Amino acid sequence: MPELMITVVPDELVRGIRQLEPLPVTAHRLLAMLHGEDVSLNAIAELIEFDQAIAAMVLRSATTIRHAGRTTPTVHEAVLRLGTVALLDLVLEGYLKKLRTSTPLYDLSEQDLWSHGAAAQFAIRALEAERPQAKLPPLTGTAALLHDIGKLIVSRYLKTDSRELATHARKRATTFVEAERELLGVDHAVVGAAMAEAWQFPQPIIDAIRLHHSPPFTRPTVMLDAVAIANVVAKTIATGLGAEGLNFAVDPGSYQRLGVDFATFGRVCLQTDAWLRDVVRANRVVA
Repeated sequence: MPELMITVVPDELVRGIRQLEPLPVTAHRLLAMLHGEDVSLNAIAELIEFDQAIAAMVLRSATTIRHAGRTTPTVHEAVLRLGTVALLDLVLEGYLKKLRTSTPLYDLSEQDLWSHGAAAQFAIRALEAERPQAKLPPLTGTAALLHDIGKLIVSRYLKTDSRELATHARKRATTFVEAERELLGVDHAVVGAAMAEAWQFPQPIIDAIRLHHSPPFTRPTVMLDAVAIANVVAKTIATGLGAEGLNFAVDPGSYQRLGVDFATFGRVCLQTDAWLRDVVRANRVVA
Protein backbone atom coordinates (compact mmCIF):
# COMPACT_ATOMS: atom_id res chain seq x y z
CA MET A 1 0.00 0.00 0.00
CA PRO A 2 1.39 3.47 -0.82
CA GLU A 3 2.58 5.07 2.38
CA LEU A 4 0.62 8.31 1.96
CA MET A 5 -2.71 6.63 1.21
CA ILE A 6 -5.50 7.93 3.47
CA THR A 7 -7.82 5.31 4.95
CA VAL A 8 -11.08 6.29 6.59
CA VAL A 9 -11.75 4.51 9.87
CA PRO A 10 -15.25 2.95 9.89
CA ASP A 11 -17.83 4.67 12.10
CA GLU A 12 -18.24 1.66 14.40
CA LEU A 13 -14.52 1.73 15.17
CA VAL A 14 -14.59 5.46 15.82
CA ARG A 15 -17.41 4.87 18.30
CA GLY A 16 -15.41 2.03 19.84
CA ILE A 17 -12.41 4.31 20.38
CA ARG A 18 -14.65 6.88 22.08
CA GLN A 19 -16.16 4.21 24.32
CA LEU A 20 -12.81 2.93 25.61
CA GLU A 21 -11.98 3.54 29.22
CA PRO A 22 -10.34 7.01 29.17
CA LEU A 23 -6.61 7.41 29.62
CA PRO A 24 -5.63 8.15 33.23
CA VAL A 25 -5.41 11.84 34.17
CA THR A 26 -1.72 11.26 34.87
CA ALA A 27 -1.15 10.23 31.25
CA HIS A 28 -2.87 13.38 29.99
CA ARG A 29 -0.72 15.54 32.27
CA LEU A 30 2.45 13.83 31.06
CA LEU A 31 1.38 14.27 27.43
CA ALA A 32 0.75 17.95 28.13
CA MET A 33 4.32 18.23 29.39
CA LEU A 34 5.59 16.55 26.24
CA HIS A 35 3.59 19.09 24.21
CA GLY A 36 5.40 21.87 26.07
CA GLU A 37 2.60 22.88 28.42
CA ASP A 38 3.41 24.12 31.92
CA VAL A 39 2.79 21.06 34.08
CA SER A 40 5.18 20.23 36.91
CA LEU A 41 6.44 16.78 37.86
CA ASN A 42 5.55 17.66 41.45
CA ALA A 43 1.90 18.02 40.47
CA ILE A 44 2.08 14.68 38.66
CA ALA A 45 3.65 13.06 41.72
CA GLU A 46 0.70 14.24 43.81
CA LEU A 47 -1.68 12.56 41.34
CA ILE A 48 0.30 9.33 41.40
CA GLU A 49 0.26 9.20 45.20
CA PHE A 50 -3.52 8.72 45.05
CA ASP A 51 -3.29 5.79 42.61
CA GLN A 52 -1.86 2.86 44.53
CA ALA A 53 -1.31 0.64 41.48
CA ILE A 54 0.63 3.29 39.55
CA ALA A 55 2.52 4.41 42.67
CA ALA A 56 3.68 0.83 43.27
CA MET A 57 4.91 0.50 39.67
CA VAL A 58 6.72 3.84 39.87
CA LEU A 59 8.47 2.94 43.12
CA ARG A 60 9.39 -0.51 41.81
CA SER A 61 10.83 0.92 38.59
CA ALA A 62 12.71 3.69 40.40
CA THR A 63 14.60 1.12 42.47
CA THR A 64 15.84 -0.89 39.48
CA ILE A 65 19.50 -0.78 38.51
CA ARG A 66 18.69 1.55 35.62
CA HIS A 67 17.22 4.28 37.82
CA ALA A 68 18.39 3.41 41.33
CA GLY A 69 19.84 5.85 43.82
CA ARG A 70 21.34 5.10 47.20
CA THR A 71 18.10 5.16 49.19
CA THR A 72 14.57 3.89 48.78
CA PRO A 73 12.72 6.82 47.17
CA THR A 74 9.45 8.45 48.06
CA VAL A 75 6.88 8.76 45.26
CA HIS A 76 7.99 12.34 44.62
CA GLU A 77 11.64 11.30 44.42
CA ALA A 78 10.77 8.32 42.19
CA VAL A 79 8.88 10.58 39.78
CA LEU A 80 11.83 12.96 39.49
CA ARG A 81 14.23 10.04 39.13
CA LEU A 82 12.30 8.42 36.29
CA GLY A 83 11.46 11.48 34.21
CA THR A 84 8.54 12.24 31.91
CA VAL A 85 8.91 9.57 29.21
CA ALA A 86 9.58 6.65 31.56
CA LEU A 87 6.63 7.74 33.70
CA LEU A 88 4.34 7.89 30.67
CA ASP A 89 5.39 4.38 29.65
CA LEU A 90 4.64 3.04 33.15
CA VAL A 91 1.20 4.68 33.23
CA LEU A 92 0.41 3.33 29.76
CA GLU A 93 1.54 -0.18 30.72
CA GLY A 94 -0.87 -0.10 33.65
CA TYR A 95 -3.65 1.16 31.40
CA LEU A 96 -3.04 -1.55 28.81
CA LYS A 97 -3.10 -4.23 31.49
CA LYS A 98 -6.59 -3.02 32.45
CA LEU A 99 -7.67 -3.32 28.81
CA ARG A 100 -6.29 -6.83 28.41
CA THR A 101 -8.74 -9.08 26.65
CA SER A 102 -8.56 -11.78 24.04
CA THR A 103 -8.54 -10.65 20.41
CA PRO A 104 -10.03 -13.61 18.52
CA LEU A 105 -9.88 -11.82 15.17
CA TYR A 106 -6.09 -12.14 15.44
CA ASP A 107 -6.13 -15.43 17.38
CA LEU A 108 -4.42 -13.78 20.36
CA SER A 109 -5.05 -14.47 24.04
CA GLU A 110 -5.54 -11.67 26.56
CA GLN A 111 -1.86 -11.97 27.50
CA ASP A 112 -0.51 -12.08 23.94
CA LEU A 113 -1.25 -8.48 22.91
CA TRP A 114 0.25 -7.06 26.10
CA SER A 115 3.37 -9.25 25.94
CA HIS A 116 3.93 -8.34 22.28
CA GLY A 117 3.83 -4.62 23.04
CA ALA A 118 6.10 -5.09 26.05
CA ALA A 119 8.54 -7.12 23.96
CA ALA A 120 8.61 -4.42 21.27
CA GLN A 121 9.31 -1.80 23.92
CA PHE A 122 12.17 -3.90 25.33
CA ALA A 123 13.49 -4.32 21.78
CA ILE A 124 13.76 -0.54 21.52
CA ARG A 125 15.80 -0.46 24.72
CA ALA A 126 18.06 -3.19 23.34
CA LEU A 127 18.42 -1.32 20.04
CA GLU A 128 19.42 1.82 21.95
CA ALA A 129 22.15 -0.14 23.71
CA GLU A 130 23.39 -1.79 20.52
CA ARG A 131 23.14 1.23 18.22
CA PRO A 132 23.53 4.45 20.25
CA GLN A 133 24.67 6.14 17.03
CA ALA A 134 21.13 5.80 15.66
CA LYS A 135 19.92 8.32 18.28
CA LEU A 136 16.44 6.91 18.78
CA PRO A 137 14.00 9.64 19.93
CA PRO A 138 12.95 9.39 23.60
CA LEU A 139 9.35 8.41 22.78
CA THR A 140 10.30 5.52 20.48
CA GLY A 141 9.67 2.97 23.24
CA THR A 142 6.21 4.44 23.80
CA ALA A 143 5.39 4.06 20.11
CA ALA A 144 6.62 0.46 20.19
CA LEU A 145 4.51 -0.34 23.25
CA LEU A 146 1.38 0.93 21.46
CA HIS A 147 2.11 -0.10 17.87
CA ASP A 148 -0.53 -2.88 17.75
CA ILE A 149 -3.14 -1.27 20.02
CA GLY A 150 -5.53 -1.04 17.06
CA LYS A 151 -6.02 -4.81 17.18
CA LEU A 152 -8.00 -4.34 20.38
CA ILE A 153 -10.66 -2.16 18.74
CA VAL A 154 -10.77 -4.02 15.41
CA SER A 155 -11.30 -7.33 17.17
CA ARG A 156 -14.04 -5.91 19.42
CA TYR A 157 -16.13 -4.22 16.76
CA LEU A 158 -15.56 -5.89 13.38
CA LYS A 159 -17.10 -9.33 13.09
CA THR A 160 -15.09 -11.78 11.05
CA ASP A 161 -12.95 -14.82 11.71
CA SER A 162 -9.17 -15.09 11.95
CA ARG A 163 -9.32 -18.16 9.73
CA GLU A 164 -11.11 -16.15 7.05
CA LEU A 165 -8.36 -13.53 7.05
CA ALA A 166 -5.60 -16.13 7.05
CA THR A 167 -7.25 -18.10 4.24
CA HIS A 168 -7.74 -14.93 2.18
CA ALA A 169 -4.08 -14.00 2.62
CA ARG A 170 -2.94 -17.48 1.63
CA LYS A 171 -5.16 -17.70 -1.47
CA ARG A 172 -4.23 -14.21 -2.64
CA ALA A 173 -0.57 -14.63 -1.68
CA THR A 174 -0.76 -11.41 0.31
CA THR A 175 0.22 -10.37 3.82
CA PHE A 176 -2.21 -10.65 6.70
CA VAL A 177 -2.43 -6.85 6.91
CA GLU A 178 -3.36 -6.64 3.23
CA ALA A 179 -6.07 -9.21 3.89
CA GLU A 180 -7.38 -6.92 6.67
CA ARG A 181 -7.53 -4.02 4.23
CA GLU A 182 -9.29 -6.03 1.56
CA LEU A 183 -11.86 -7.76 3.80
CA LEU A 184 -12.38 -5.16 6.51
CA GLY A 185 -11.65 -1.95 4.62
CA VAL A 186 -9.09 -0.94 7.23
CA ASP A 187 -6.12 -2.42 9.08
CA HIS A 188 -5.15 -2.40 12.75
CA ALA A 189 -2.27 0.03 12.20
CA VAL A 190 -4.57 2.74 10.86
CA VAL A 191 -7.04 2.15 13.70
CA GLY A 192 -4.22 2.26 16.25
CA ALA A 193 -3.08 5.60 14.83
CA ALA A 194 -6.65 6.91 15.16
CA MET A 195 -6.60 5.86 18.82
CA ALA A 196 -3.27 7.61 19.41
CA GLU A 197 -4.64 10.72 17.70
CA ALA A 198 -7.77 10.64 19.87
CA TRP A 199 -5.49 10.46 22.93
CA GLN A 200 -3.53 13.47 21.60
CA PHE A 201 -0.19 11.71 21.34
CA PRO A 202 2.68 13.47 19.55
CA GLN A 203 2.54 13.17 15.76
CA PRO A 204 5.71 11.03 15.42
CA ILE A 205 4.07 8.31 17.56
CA ILE A 206 0.86 8.49 15.51
CA ASP A 207 2.85 8.17 12.28
CA ALA A 208 4.96 5.25 13.54
CA ILE A 209 1.85 3.33 14.57
CA ARG A 210 0.04 4.05 11.30
CA LEU A 211 2.92 3.26 8.96
CA HIS A 212 4.79 0.35 10.55
CA HIS A 213 2.99 -2.10 8.24
CA SER A 214 3.29 0.05 5.09
CA PRO A 215 6.73 -0.61 3.58
CA PRO A 216 8.65 0.54 1.70
CA PHE A 217 8.74 3.75 3.73
CA THR A 218 8.86 6.74 1.40
CA ARG A 219 9.45 9.15 4.28
CA PRO A 220 11.32 7.05 6.85
CA THR A 221 12.11 8.38 10.30
CA VAL A 222 14.31 6.90 12.98
CA MET A 223 11.25 6.22 15.13
CA LEU A 224 9.34 4.49 12.32
CA ASP A 225 12.32 2.32 11.37
CA ALA A 226 12.92 1.36 14.99
CA VAL A 227 9.27 0.48 15.68
CA ALA A 228 9.14 -1.66 12.53
CA ILE A 229 12.27 -3.55 13.61
CA ALA A 230 10.95 -3.87 17.18
CA ASN A 231 7.82 -5.53 15.82
CA VAL A 232 9.98 -8.07 13.97
CA VAL A 233 12.03 -8.71 17.11
CA ALA A 234 8.88 -9.28 19.19
CA LYS A 235 7.53 -11.70 16.58
CA THR A 236 10.89 -13.48 16.30
CA ILE A 237 10.85 -14.32 20.01
CA ALA A 238 7.32 -15.68 19.52
CA THR A 239 5.17 -12.98 21.13
CA GLY A 240 1.96 -11.90 19.45
CA LEU A 241 2.23 -14.32 16.53
CA GLY A 242 -1.45 -15.31 16.43
CA ALA A 243 -3.13 -15.75 13.06
CA GLU A 244 -0.76 -13.32 11.38
CA GLY A 245 2.36 -15.21 12.33
CA LEU A 246 5.29 -13.88 10.33
CA ASN A 247 3.16 -13.05 7.30
CA PHE A 248 3.97 -9.35 7.07
CA ALA A 249 6.24 -7.21 4.94
CA VAL A 250 9.29 -5.31 6.17
CA ASP A 251 11.40 -2.53 4.71
CA PRO A 252 15.02 -3.75 4.38
CA GLY A 253 16.03 -0.09 4.43
CA SER A 254 15.03 0.12 8.10
CA TYR A 255 17.90 -2.19 9.05
CA GLN A 256 20.34 -0.37 6.80
CA ARG A 257 19.39 3.08 8.05
CA LEU A 258 19.77 2.07 11.71
CA GLY A 259 22.87 -0.04 11.08
CA VAL A 260 21.31 -3.28 12.30
CA ASP A 261 23.07 -6.29 10.78
CA PHE A 262 22.27 -9.96 11.41
CA ALA A 263 24.51 -10.25 14.47
CA THR A 264 23.09 -7.09 16.00
CA PHE A 265 19.55 -8.28 15.36
CA GLY A 266 20.34 -11.58 17.05
CA ARG A 267 21.72 -9.86 20.16
CA VAL A 268 18.68 -7.58 20.32
CA CYS A 269 16.40 -10.63 20.17
CA LEU A 270 18.30 -12.42 22.95
CA GLN A 271 18.29 -9.38 25.24
CA THR A 272 14.62 -8.65 24.56
CA ASP A 273 13.66 -12.22 25.36
CA ALA A 274 15.65 -12.14 28.62
CA TRP A 275 14.05 -8.89 29.78
CA LEU A 276 10.56 -10.09 28.87
CA ARG A 277 11.05 -13.34 30.80
CA ASP A 278 12.15 -11.33 33.84
CA VAL A 279 9.02 -9.18 33.69
CA VAL A 280 6.71 -12.17 33.24
CA ARG A 281 8.30 -13.87 36.27
CA ALA A 282 8.01 -10.68 38.34
CA ASN A 283 4.33 -10.29 37.42
CA ARG A 284 3.66 -13.87 38.51
CA VAL A 285 5.31 -13.17 41.87
CA VAL A 286 3.29 -9.96 42.35
CA ALA A 287 0.07 -11.72 41.33
